[in-house]
Order: sequence, then C-alpha cells, then structure tokens
Amino acid sequence: MQKLRAARILVAIALTFLIGAAVQPPAFATTSYQVTFMANGGRGTMPKQSVPTTGKTLTKNRFTRVGYVFAGWALTSSRAVKYKDAAVVKPRAKLTLWAQWVSTIAVPHIAGRTIGALMWSEEFTGSAGSQVNSANWTARNCGFDNLNGGGTCFNGEQQWYTPDALALDGSSAGNAVITTTHVSSPPANAGDCGSGNCHFTSARFDTQGKVSFKYGYIETRIKMPVGGGNWPAFWALGDSMGSVGWPLAGEIDIAEEGGNQATRATSAVHYSNVDQATCCGNHLYETSQLLNVANYQTDFHTYGMGWTPNRMDFYVDGQLFWSVMPASLRSNVWKFNESFFLILNNAVGFFGGNYDGWASSQMTIDYVRAWKLDGQGTVTRH
Repeated sequence: MQKLRAARILVAIALTFLIGAAVQPPAFATTSYQVTFMANGGRGTMPKQSVPTTGKTLTKNRFTRVGYVFAGWALTSSRAVKYKDAAVVKPRAKLTLWAQWVSTIAVPHIAGRTIGALMWSEEFTGSAGSQVNSANWTARNCGFDNLNGGGTCFNGEQQWYTPDALALDGSSAGNAVITTTHVSSPPANAGDCGSGNCHFTSARFDTQGKVSFKYGYIETRIKMPVGGGNWPAFWALGDSMGSVGWPLAGEIDIAEEGGNQATRATSAVHYSNVDQATCCGNHLYETSQLLNVANYQTDFHTYGMGWTPNRMDFYVDGQLFWSVMPASLRSNVWKFNESFFLILNNAVGFFGGNYDGWASSQMTIDYVRAWKLDGQGTVTRH
C-alpha cells in the first residue's frame, strides 16, 4: 500500500512538471534580419535594410558603375546572381548581398594578347559645359612643382593652362574637350606663364594622387586638334615624381602629335641613366612614330599601351607599331614596373611646328579605359 502511494506521488510530480513545461513561454524567435549591400566595384551608398523572415522586397539598387549595368545581387563578390533588383527575400540569417555588373563597353581586340576585365574607365559623360570628374582628375595651371601634375609648362611652351579651357560637351557619347585659344592678354585665372612668352590658353588634367595604374591595356580615343603649334598628348608619369622627380620617375608618352603633321602619330619613353634623383643631364629617351596611315585630326582614333612586366607595346587603332623592353634602353635604370598616373593636355610649342594663324582649336577625348592584359593589371584609387 505504501509503495502504491509513493508511485502515485511520483506520477503526480511528473504530470505537474510536464504541465508546467507546456505552459512555459517559447524561446525568443527572430522575426527579421539585417541585409547589407556591397557595391562590388560600383559607387554610391546603400543603407542596411531590415527584412522580416516572412519576406519583403529588397531596396532598389542605388549603386552605379560607369560602363556597366546592374545585373542583380549575389551572395559573394564573384558568384552568380541570386536575386534580381527589388526581389522579394525571406532571410533565415543575416545576409550580405554583392552587386553584380555587366560591362556595356566592347572589349578591344589585340592580336596575340588576352584582354581581361575592365578595371577602370572614364567616359566623360555629363551636362554640356560641366567639369570632368574631380574624383579622378585635377585640372592644372602652369607650375613647376612635381606635385602639380608632375610639373607643367616646361619646354618653352606658349600656353597658360586654365581649368575653364576644359569642359564636357554633353554629347550622348560623352567627350571632354580641351579648347586652345589664341589670346592677346592673359585671362584672370591664368596664373603664371611657364615660359614668360605665352599667347594661348589651353588645358591639362591628370590623375595624380587620385588614380594610379600598373600594367594592363590602357587606351584612349581622341580627335586631335587642327593647326600648327598644337602639341596634344596622352601620357603618364611615375607616382614617384613627388619623391625622386623627373626623369628618374619615368615618363611614358602613349600618344603625342604635332599639329603641323596630321598623319604622324608618335610614342616615347623618357628615363634616367642614373638611379638617383637628379635632373636633368641624366635624361635619355627613345621614340617611334607611325606615318601616313591616317589623318588623326579629321576623326577619332584609338591610342593604346599594352603594359606587362618589363614590356610596353604601343598601338594606334589596334595596330602594334612599337615595343619597349629593358634591352631597348641605353641605361640599366628601368622604372616602368612601378605605378604611374595619367595625363591629357594640349600644349602649344616646338613639337607642333609653327603656329599658322588659327584662332582656336579643340582636342576631343571620348574616353580613357584600362583593362587587364594577359592576367596583369591593377588600378589604385587614393
């Protein structure tokens, strides 16, 4: 009898425990999770979004990337698209989504070389009269300081550089235009004339301290200015200009033309014969030219450099016309495996021949682009 009573007590205790457990409130259940958006090469900002587990439409993409269209969101920077723009998502944990992009820019074809991903581009799109993107470019006045775009207005050139001589044209293609004008007196914003004998206003702009390039295929598309004296160029100086100066930092002239020779395209490299920061008796250079293939002033043409370790190949309209390697130099000082910044300008001076009376001329730049080449290439934003 006593054993039966004890058993009944144990059963009652067990039932009490079970009933008590049944009425306890459940553990806290998460009802929403944070979604984080990554630009993955794009520009702009997108705040985190709280999305309930029952589902919600994602915030519409706000990132932009020049030369690309948004394709959707992936779970890593390199995976396939999982969610389209503004898709409904039902998260089961915190979620990080990476923007995926599809290039709208045609990949150039260079014989015997592999052009890879587009690393950077400047398409010069914007409203007519507006300035170029200041996140990438600085427009210069004349000044010999190495931090002023590497120093400007040397060589007895006859122009004042003024920022307002450079503007976007607002076209659907997008162009930056340098307008070079013959003047009788300096404008108010001209600053100094490097040579002391200036008769023109023009423009020069560069990526120094903002964007640097090392290897890859770098290309621009330009319609060159008409008229003797014009000296347009697309070129690069070593990032080390601020510390070692010219010529030790190195100079690469990808495209250079004299206005008096409309069917001549030239390229050059400038370098030092000693591995120390001195100027300028240690300066050496090599140059080559492409003659009588096209008139570079009547239409747009492309000018490119295929750049890999210990080699630079120079192209006009996809045609290779010159290669430079360490053995090409008359020095063992090769500084062309380091980072460089890009420059576009139109000077007026001896390389362009004699001035022949024009009132104004225009250098029209369609784009500047950089792709990986044979697996090589980096672009650094500062």
